[in-house]
Amino acid sequence: VLTMGTLYYPPNADGIRWFLQEAFPIIRRVLPQVKLTIVGKNPPADFLQAAGESGGSIVVTGYVPDINPYFEDAAAMVIPVRAGGGMPVPILEAFARGMPVVTTTVGLEGIQAEPGSDVLVADSPDEFAQAAIRLLNDRDMQARLSNNGRRLANARYDWQVVLGQLEKVYESLA
Repeated sequence: VLTMGTLYYPPNADGIRWFLQEAFPIIRRVLPQVKLTIVGKNPPADFLQAAGESGGSIVVTGYVPDINPYFEDAAAMVIPVRAGGGMPVPILEAFARGMPVVTTTVGLEGIQAEPGSDVLVADSPDEFAQAAIRLLNDRDMQARLSNNGRRLANARYDWQVVLGQLEKVYESLA
């Protein structure tokens, strides 16, 4: 399982901390082989401590110049955002790469994705953990979310699509 973000941004750190403390232990009880990789600049000390005490089940990388190997090693991405605003770029990055995603209602804000079809959405620790467990155990669900997320990213969020829509706005104003 992969998560990533700017770790010194309080909403990102809060969400990952919540996942680490509340949801990840539930996942590990059911799937003890699952590992969590946290990628991002300036990880808080408690993330590093949790990794050090995890026996290898949690890896905190800090900043990495190339995210590709981490996407290649992961089966799913979790974006456990509970506060903040704006468009969560890691979700779009995952969609574009065909990586299935579990996030929260807040995490999905600003993205026109269909819960259950493009992404799994859960807000309580138990629901979040159960969604991740279902996803990790169901290859068909992984494939469906992967394909739908990639299709959505290409259709709505590809830079050429976005610029084409912006050009139409400018033309209408001219």
